[in-house]
Amino acid sequence: MEDKEVSTNKIPRLLGQENYIKSKVLFEAAVNYNDPELWTSITEGNYVPSTATNNSATIELKMKKRDDNALSMLKIGLSWEILTTINHHKTSKDMYDAVIDMFKSNTEPRDIKKDRLKQQLDRFKFKDGERLKSVLQRFTVIVNDIRTADQQISNFELNKKLMSSLSGEWHLWPRT
Repeated sequence: MEDKEVSTNKIPRLLGQENYIKSKVLFEAAVNYNDPELWTSITEGNYVPSTATNNSATIELKMKKRDDNALSMLKIGLSWEILTTINHHKTSKDMYDAVIDMFKSNTEPRDIKKDRLKQQLDRFKFKDGERLKSVLQRFTVIVNDIRTADQQISNFELNKKLMSSLSGEWHLWPRT
């Protein structure tokens, strides 16, 4: 296999619990696209230190280099706060497993955030004297947050909510 250079600006960040699923999928896709063997090293941990003969020493060295590259790619993809808590792991598989465990084990904040976003959407209303542009901006922020939190809501439901939130005094068409 030829070593290929991987651009670090193409590696998505593993952000945290609130974006865990999206981040995980994008990170996996980027690493796997750039170098499938790195992804294998991360998920299967193909580096195992051992006492070696000359031929197996060469193979072990290549595997160690691949795992070091995978470990570096993981570190690049992590926020500083996450990296400092799991930086003690010495193989890419161990570090990746620690990240996944960290994100999976803390589902309560995600559930709380989803509930809060649902409540924000339910309470969304047009404010007296508010311009349509402002209403749409506030609504778009809530919708984007909901979609980022992997909540499923149809466009029909969103449109219905937006239209029902408009004030009875607010007219789309000028009176003639």
